[in-house]
Amino acid sequence: MSDKPRKKRPQSFTVVWEFRVKPGQRRGFEQAYGPEGDWVRLFRRSQDYLGTDLIRDRGQRLRYVTLDHWNSRQAYLRFKKENRHAYQAIDAKCEALTMREKLIGEFDGFKSKENNSSLADPSFPGCGTSPELAPGAVTVRPLPAQTLAENLAGGSERPTYASSGVRIRPASVADIRGMIALERDSPSAAHWPEPAYARVFSTDSATRIAIVAQDREASVRGFAIARVVGEEVELENIVVDRKRRNQGLGTKLVEKIMERSKSRNASRLFLEVRESNPAARALYEKCGFVLSGRRRAYYTSPSEDAVLYTRKVESR
Repeated sequence: MSDKPRKKRPQSFTVVWEFRVKPGQRRGFEQAYGPEGDWVRLFRRSQDYLGTDLIRDRGQRLRYVTLDHWNSRQAYLRFKKENRHAYQAIDAKCEALTMREKLIGEFDGFKSKENNSSLADPSFPGCGTSPELAPGAVTVRPLPAQTLAENLAGGSERPTYASSGVRIRPASVADIRGMIALERDSPSAAHWPEPAYARVFSTDSATRIAIVAQDREASVRGFAIARVVGEEVELENIVVDRKRRNQGLGTKLVEKIMERSKSRNASRLFLEVRESNPAARALYEKCGFVLSGRRRAYYTSPSEDAVLYTRKVESR
């Protein structure tokens, strides 16, 4: 065997997103994310941008995956930082096209010497970049149902439960009754009227992140709701079933909200809590929130100050 050190193959970098398109918005979505769409035109400003694959699920016609290819993660982060305002403008413009978007993950690939195409990492199945894909080009091609997005790391839609028997998933209108039942049983929670929960899922209301913790019997054991306001996200309500407290479920819900905030390019997460709620304050401090202010007599029944906490959202 040769004693010569093996040369490292040059790496490429891919960001993968999943989208659920609103009914009637399929053509608009494909135009926005297509070869002459807003996102591709923005990315083409960078010499480090290699191209985008826009992939449609054959079995679920309103389900899409995008794969944005870059020379390196450093180049991607630099471009994203330098063009932050353009990102936010396009994101706001395209928000009406989708019901949900989800960051699947970030993946490293390698460029072969033969054709300089991207060779997908083994943990990134079925997503090799086509050798004939020109820089800046986008392909729209259907994939068999339950193939790509479900096999990508972190992108499975199938129920997966932690050792506690609970999994965190996006909330839906069907969860409202269970969320209200938990909230009514928690004196320290923010008590909302039922229509307020319905508005969380309305396309006409402010953008919100809503998640639930579900057990194996499909019962809601906790939930969290946060409101997206530009670059900031406000954690409005978080509740954990009395029987599930002190098991780390609150921490998991907060961490998931932080993850979703990061995927929306938020820079700061903030909240207020009753001064007399030591359990909630300990949870937030454990999750990296820092005391940032106070609102006098903010709460009623009984009257009490609100303590403000903030946490910086780390850029990916």
